[in-house]
Amino acid sequence: MTRLTLAGPGAGKTQDLTDQINTSLKSGMNPYSILALTFSRRAAGVITERTKGQVEGHTFHSFANWVIRLGCSIKGKDAPEIIADKEQDEMIKRAIESVDIDFLELEEVKHALQRIRVLNVPREAVRPHVIEAVDRYMALLDSENKVDFTRILERGVQELQNPRIREQIVSLYKKVAVDEGQDCNPFLEFPLIEPFLDVMDLYSSPSQQIYSFRGANWERLSNLLPQDMSVRTLSNNYRSTPEIVGSSKHLAGPDATGMVSTRDSMGIPVNIYKSPRDSINLTVHTLTAIIKEWEQKGIGPENIAILTRSSNNAKIRRGLTHYGVPLALGSFFASEIVSGALSHLWLALYPTDLQALDSAMSFPGPSLGMMTRSMIGSERVSWDELAWLISDEQFASMEQMKAMAMFQRHAHNQHVLRKYGRDGKLGEVVSQILAPLRDTLLREGWFKAANEIEQIVSLSGEFDTLSKFADYFREEVENVKYTEEGVTVMTIHKSKGTEFQGVIIPGWIEGRIPVDSDDPQTEKNLAYVGLTRAKDRLALTVPGSPPSPFLRGMRETSVIQV
Repeated sequence: MTRLTLAGPGAGKTQDLTDQINTSLKSGMNPYSILALTFSRRAAGVITERTKGQVEGHTFHSFANWVIRLGCSIKGKDAPEIIADKEQDEMIKRAIESVDIDFLELEEVKHALQRIRVLNVPREAVRPHVIEAVDRYMALLDSENKVDFTRILERGVQELQNPRIREQIVSLYKKVAVDEGQDCNPFLEFPLIEPFLDVMDLYSSPSQQIYSFRGANWERLSNLLPQDMSVRTLSNNYRSTPEIVGSSKHLAGPDATGMVSTRDSMGIPVNIYKSPRDSINLTVHTLTAIIKEWEQKGIGPENIAILTRSSNNAKIRRGLTHYGVPLALGSFFASEIVSGALSHLWLALYPTDLQALDSAMSFPGPSLGMMTRSMIGSERVSWDELAWLISDEQFASMEQMKAMAMFQRHAHNQHVLRKYGRDGKLGEVVSQILAPLRDTLLREGWFKAANEIEQIVSLSGEFDTLSKFADYFREEVENVKYTEEGVTVMTIHKSKGTEFQGVIIPGWIEGRIPVDSDDPQTEKNLAYVGLTRAKDRLALTVPGSPPSPFLRGMRETSVIQV
């Protein structure tokens, strides 16, 4: 039976999900018979961490890609190649060129692909010549055995329609846990979990559905769920003060209107700062004053976030820097993909360096599972242990494949160094060494990998040897240019799943919060998500008029004129 858990923000639904998994593990359930799905690699990592690595969290895309590869293996066919955005654009251009019409633009065809494939818009609503280009692009993908980001989901669903493949996959799992169910696309993602309804725990917060532009539709999804499913609601809010919970409740949906803060009141209302005009300079001055005041109250910049609805973050960042506010700024070298690529370049140079080998194996792309590392019983993986792992039947075949892949990459690296290393073609050397890593990451849904590895290859062009480049690269990664003690500035969309001691949200005027052109319910949900990121203090700015309609009905507030 499907078990649905409704839980608003701060109710601990991810903790409850992992607690349920851990309880099943303690009762003797095989960890490999549990599937945990969510929508981001960060959230998947939280699931893996909270189950102590016994159950690995997966994104929908990584699961769909695994289904595709398993299906291809069963049918004796080659798995498709995953393409990044740049190659996708090139294929769409080829499709456009094959259509006999002038003035057919890339962006129009890309927009049509999004509407038809993600939003399920009827083909009749799109111009015939655009439809022809769309169809030719899809035909190109299939004829060349390639998949783009959306095609991974589509192909995964297709594979599950094969009775043989469906039966084999369904038989693997005794428990399926799905987090963030409100973000599930009924047409693309629900068919991937539909076979598991009898053993599924679905966690959802409809009040936080903010991805309608990706096809998320909780109302439509609810109609696809079994009528006899069990439903429970988590109503305790463990994150925010009673004042913050009370001030945001008027924007909550049915899943969160009954939420009650479990925390004691701090006696701090939600402060609303009103100014006579909409000025970025005045807004930045107000933000700076709030941050300085909170610092005096004991809230450091690292515990403060500024959440915006629009894309003027660059202006806000520059203004805050002008006033001496430290910002949590990352750099290219802070990326997990970039640091993982460094470990592979270092291993190519120094294959007997066990620290380099362990770093490469620890990187999420080719990494061994935490259970396997524990069974090996070593703090640092060695080549001998990888060889032993491959031949020992107690380890899962997937782990053995990862170990084998490291030996194959070692052989590949040595071939590349012999072929290109003496010709001064460092860019080609770096590109070839990182190619297997890039392909692995793309197969596992890391779609930033292609662009970031291309940037690494470009950087290498400034050096004449791989050792010099690797030394420079390592120094940059180890001395990455960012501060851990700065204010976080991000959009409300990106803030989902985070929490901060203090949150400031500027721009509570009509046309900005909410944005007039967007879906009203999604805008309401987005405002609610922003408000509920705050733990102790929440401040809003109203730059001019008319004020946002979302302020009506807000309780526990104090208005301050600036």
